[in-house]
Amino acid sequence: MPTDAAPTWNLIKTLFDQALAMPADQRADWLAGLSLDPASRAELQSLLSHYDEATGGASFMAESAASSLTGSAAQIGQRLGAWVIVAPLGAGGMGEVFAAQRADGQFEGRAAIKLLKRGMDSALVLQRFAQERQALARLNHPNIASLLDAGLSEQGLPYFVMEFIDGVPIDEAVVGMTLEQKLGLFLQLADAVAHAHRSLLVHRDLKPGNVLVTPSGQVKLLDFGIAKALDPQDSDVGASADLTLGPARAYTPNYASPEQVRGEPVTTATDLYSLGVLLYQLLTGVRPTGRHATTPAEAARSVLNDAPTRPSRLTPDQVPDPDWLRTRQRLQGDLDRVLLKALEKPIALRYASADALMADIRALLGGYPVSARPASAGYLARRFIGRNKVAVATSVLGAVGVLAGLGVSIWQAREALAARDDAQRQLAGVKNITTELVFRFGDAISQLPGGAATQETMLKQTVASLDLTLKNAPDDPDLLVLVSSALGRLAQIQGNPTFAGQNREAEAEATVSRALALADQAWARKHGEWRFASQHLITLLTRATLLRGQGKPAEGLKVLELAIARSADTLAEPLSDEARASIQELRANVWTNMAHFNDHVGRPSLGKPREALKYYDQAEAEFRSLYDNPALMAELTRATEPGTPPPKEWANHNIANVHAGRALVYQRLDDAPAMRREIEAALLLRADNLQRNPGNAVWRQSEMFDRNTLAIALLRLGENDAALTAAQLSWDIAGQRLKEEGPQSAWSQTRSTLAPQYGRALTAAGRHAEALPVYDLALDRLAAMARKDPNPAVRNKLAWMQVHRARSMVALGQREPARLLLEPAVADLATLLEVPAQRREALTTRAQGLALLASLAPAAGQTAAAAQRAQALADLQAAAAVSPLMPEQLALQTTLQAALPPAAAQAASGPKQP
Repeated sequence: MPTDAAPTWNLIKTLFDQALAMPADQRADWLAGLSLDPASRAELQSLLSHYDEATGGASFMAESAASSLTGSAAQIGQRLGAWVIVAPLGAGGMGEVFAAQRADGQFEGRAAIKLLKRGMDSALVLQRFAQERQALARLNHPNIASLLDAGLSEQGLPYFVMEFIDGVPIDEAVVGMTLEQKLGLFLQLADAVAHAHRSLLVHRDLKPGNVLVTPSGQVKLLDFGIAKALDPQDSDVGASADLTLGPARAYTPNYASPEQVRGEPVTTATDLYSLGVLLYQLLTGVRPTGRHATTPAEAARSVLNDAPTRPSRLTPDQVPDPDWLRTRQRLQGDLDRVLLKALEKPIALRYASADALMADIRALLGGYPVSARPASAGYLARRFIGRNKVAVATSVLGAVGVLAGLGVSIWQAREALAARDDAQRQLAGVKNITTELVFRFGDAISQLPGGAATQETMLKQTVASLDLTLKNAPDDPDLLVLVSSALGRLAQIQGNPTFAGQNREAEAEATVSRALALADQAWARKHGEWRFASQHLITLLTRATLLRGQGKPAEGLKVLELAIARSADTLAEPLSDEARASIQELRANVWTNMAHFNDHVGRPSLGKPREALKYYDQAEAEFRSLYDNPALMAELTRATEPGTPPPKEWANHNIANVHAGRALVYQRLDDAPAMRREIEAALLLRADNLQRNPGNAVWRQSEMFDRNTLAIALLRLGENDAALTAAQLSWDIAGQRLKEEGPQSAWSQTRSTLAPQYGRALTAAGRHAEALPVYDLALDRLAAMARKDPNPAVRNKLAWMQVHRARSMVALGQREPARLLLEPAVADLATLLEVPAQRREALTTRAQGLALLASLAPAAGQTAAAAQRAQALADLQAAAAVSPLMPEQLALQTTLQAALPPAAAQAASGPKQP
């Protein structure tokens, strides 16, 4: 341990450097104010005195770089042992570094020589030089700059000769590299650090400037000047004596560990933390903490107080990588966990060694599980499948085939009493294997080649195998559960066009019918088993969705009502917190679907918006009952897979969906203020999610659609500037996602769904030329939909869009093309007046179309124009009898009344029905 007679080098060096940075006439007062033991004070004063004698009192830190190198140039040609100095490389307060060449003729070679400055030959400086030389002498590793020679100059100044490294700092070297290349360089560095630790040395100053990469891609670790020797015989292994004398410490704050900043004993864990900082910077381009620190003190405070940002949550404006949105997707999950484990502030939570950190990185590169992530069965399965896709595809299907043989052999042996017990044990094995396939590894199988197709094949073979066993035990509740659950999963795939392709509804219907029939047989005995109950509720949701797709929302609603009743059955049983949270969340989603079935924009529904609002209230109450329960939230948090959104974000998302659903109902009810209130409530929750996890694609997509809905509400309220802002944000999110995912992605069609609102907002702002191509996107989509299915709702939307495009065409002087677009649209709207669900929207749209046609009439056609205006005014009056007109419609009403003679306006506003 330190004593007053043995001052510590790192403290003295730090204070010495601070002294050189200030004017010489201020040093005495500064030195007097330091709380130092006598030996350390004397050593510091001696160093300063020697330095002043050697430099004439000029501070090195006050010299310009040019003058410093000029002084160093005097050393060129000096012979140091077998080496001759050829050029200065740099200088510091204690010594200078020179490029040198071998001069004894034995062989040619380059080296870097570190030479003590003249006047710096105090006992403590010599001790420090000896310490660094000894550190290098005990290291022999290809990624550590090696010690070649050492000695004394003719003036008696110590020097040592190191391997010359022609390279650049590692943070510069990785620019433009792939993720794998960056990790490869880091593994070289970590291996060098591990070697130093095995040699009982802690580097203590790992930072980019001390890690060079040569043109051949070899990493070289430099500067063991403040390395700490670990004495295995010391009872306080790793304790750093030189950190006990005061606040001044030797480290680089941005890369220091919390214990370094606090002045606590330093161990190999200190280098582990610094390696974590370096790896974070190599992969992201920024440091994990203190990115905006402007002083060493601020950087040190951030190390102590700031939690490192999860790498995959850094936003594009926080990192220099222009392709960051793609890059960070690869950091999600395992790499996130590895980095955050290395950067744990408590030492006990960090990696135990550099070797352990390297093992995780090598595992990650090879597709194996990492120790930084809990070894759940699902995670292990996904990792195994990810690195053995073809083999696993074959093996899984083969294992499923084995089930068939087992099922037959079991029941062939049933007649033999002696074999019965063995048969039962085999049956139990079959059930266990199938349970794993259906409930635990089913989702992981989707990662196999072919994705959902492979999963479908596996499920079909599983069902076929179990059916053989079920024939001999038709009342076995466990088998009923397994077969019904496997069929339920199969129906989910068959009923999803994205996964299974088009026109498979009949196949999905047959599968789901059998799944539900088997589940009905088992329900009374097995409804307390929550995994079965969860799958059963999902199967009921699948059945309801299929019915709605067939245009039978009323029948689908009855299925959802059964799901609510059965969820109550399960929730009445004694359940674990995990089970209760799962069932409750599913039931809340059933309530949400019941709202959709009563009223939904663009999908078959009962057209009962008031009923839909009641079900949205039920869904919100259910969600809040779950998310406001600390025990259930804790269980959801515990079960969350690394790299997936935490429960708080899902809570925001699900409740925001309820608000967004209500907003669309209020759109149908023409209640724009309520619509705005609900969608703004949804957007507040979306904003919270995006602040927590800005890279999540689902959160961004949800914000995009909600901004679009807000634009609709604002346009109806006549707040055109705000509407354009909302529509522009939505449009830009879609454009960014299209840029990220490419033209072949689903995002290529997204803008066409947003185009109506964006086009209308541009029109309202008078930006008609910009609006036309936007309208064309919407019209192309709606026309394609109308050709496929000319239902009244699609025809109404198509005519509505044609009228809006014509409005901008008229503003741009394209009068005749506008008339040709308007006339068929107005004619089709007249036929839609006979469809009750479409009548009000057809009335308001036709009013706009007729008013535009009237404005295009020639002078000789003013009688017809007046009739068109009168009909438009009557249309608005009829629409107002259903629900109040929006500001835009009210403005049109006022314009029409002013354009008509009083008698005609009065007649149009009367009770006449169009």
